[in-house]
Amino acid sequence: MNMKLHPLTLKFSGESSHLEALFLSHYYKVSLPQLRRFLVLGALLYALFGILDALLMPAHKHAIWFIRFIIVGPVLFGTLWASFSKSFERFMQPFMTGVLVMAGGGIVWMTAIAPTPVNYDYYAGIILVFMWGYAFVCVRFMWATLAGWMQVILYEAVAVWINPVPLDILISNNFFFISANVLGMLACYFIEYYTRRDYFLSKQLENEQEKTTKINRELEKQMADYQIVNRELQHEITGHKRAEEALRESEERYRALVENADDIVFLTDHNGFFTFVNASTIRITGYKEEDVIGKHFTIFIRPDMREDAAGFFGLQIKNRIRNTYSEYPVIKKDGSEIWLGQNTQLITEDGKVIGFQAVSRDVTERRRLEKELKESEERYRELSIIDDLTQLYNSRHFYSQLHMELDRTERREYPVTLLLLDIDDFKVFNDTYGHIEGDRVLRRLGQVIKRCLRKEDSAYRYGGEEFTVILPMTAKEEGAVTAERIREELRKENFSPLPDRDIRITVSIGLAEYEKNENIKSFIDRADHFMYRSKKNGKDRIYFE
Repeated sequence: MNMKLHPLTLKFSGESSHLEALFLSHYYKVSLPQLRRFLVLGALLYALFGILDALLMPAHKHAIWFIRFIIVGPVLFGTLWASFSKSFERFMQPFMTGVLVMAGGGIVWMTAIAPTPVNYDYYAGIILVFMWGYAFVCVRFMWATLAGWMQVILYEAVAVWINPVPLDILISNNFFFISANVLGMLACYFIEYYTRRDYFLSKQLENEQEKTTKINRELEKQMADYQIVNRELQHEITGHKRAEEALRESEERYRALVENADDIVFLTDHNGFFTFVNASTIRITGYKEEDVIGKHFTIFIRPDMREDAAGFFGLQIKNRIRNTYSEYPVIKKDGSEIWLGQNTQLITEDGKVIGFQAVSRDVTERRRLEKELKESEERYRELSIIDDLTQLYNSRHFYSQLHMELDRTERREYPVTLLLLDIDDFKVFNDTYGHIEGDRVLRRLGQVIKRCLRKEDSAYRYGGEEFTVILPMTAKEEGAVTAERIREELRKENFSPLPDRDIRITVSIGLAEYEKNENIKSFIDRADHFMYRSKKNGKDRIYFE
């Protein structure tokens, strides 16, 4: 069954429509813990920006704080409290849509209160709400899109009629608003698409596993039937005539079972040469019976797996393992490849192994689904740890990797050095040439850092114009060489957006080597402190102790 999704709403449709209710319940359960974490984080950040209100417009801070602390803050914590209710699952998506509109609307309201030109800067808060809504609080695509565009409409109303903004500022802000909204829509769309696709593939795999379990039971029953046939044959032989009759009946029953089976059934001698194959073997593989009988089983297995197969079945004979299950790729007559999963049983006589009997089934489709699911999981993981702008790892992955690296350091006692880089006077560059050129600087700095690192090193966008680099098995003196190499390479880059100008960008770098039993926060704080010392000492330099 192929996955059918509505191209706009992403709902399961057509033959996949029965999965929609199951998916929504599954999605709610797995997303609820993340939603709660980011509700708390969103409320804290929303409140923290109250400090900015006091600095930028002290005369209006009480009106702004009323919005932050009396309206939006309680709504966010109220939503967190409501998420523990059993009925929250039913209303989560429209409820969170309303919360997003209120959070963004609160900032729009602030722009209406704030005096000119302070209110020009508050649009950045709406972009943060976009990011929060599209990527972190698990609102599905259609609801998140509705919330995003309602915030844009609210801003337009305030910027045009209530607290008019100059046309050039309005156009600039609209460019970033609409771009951020569209990019957020795309990110939200693909996050939900791959989440639904992973769920669909997992359901397909469950179905295939159920089928495989059923098939294995059928195979075991058939093998039991074969064993019953053999036992009956032994019990019924009491005389020559009676033995002949029992043998004939047993052979007829055995042949009927084998010849009418949909699965491949074959026998080999103790050396692995085919002595019998049933009709399904001929039908599935395309070989004629004379192409198979007398041939060694390994010549039909894909060349790179033949040695493994010979060793596997050799070990079964050596250790007298009565029954095994294995999967190997087989080359058909037409040159195509299929995977066969088979139960293989030893045939013994007087305690001596005289051959194998096996029942096989085509498991190609099941293996294909398993491979697709694994690839999809890998793509989803990559999407969650890469910074879109710089293509470096993001800060969330930085903390995870640093924790792992320090655990290894404590066990193996090798040095680890951390670099913390900050672009000098980046705000001046942004204010002069605009955010698009600023983004271009961030991208190129990411490329420069990558060029200067070893295979085992890793670079991260820590936030804004700050970057971090983890240097395993590196003392601070060696780390300083790497830091200097980054500075030298950056000096070669011309960042001027104009063809007749030469603009160079510099970085201030703090460098710290891990101290035994030091916690992560202290380690990062030292590197951050050294970075600010390099800023204070004149910028464009490296500082470490």
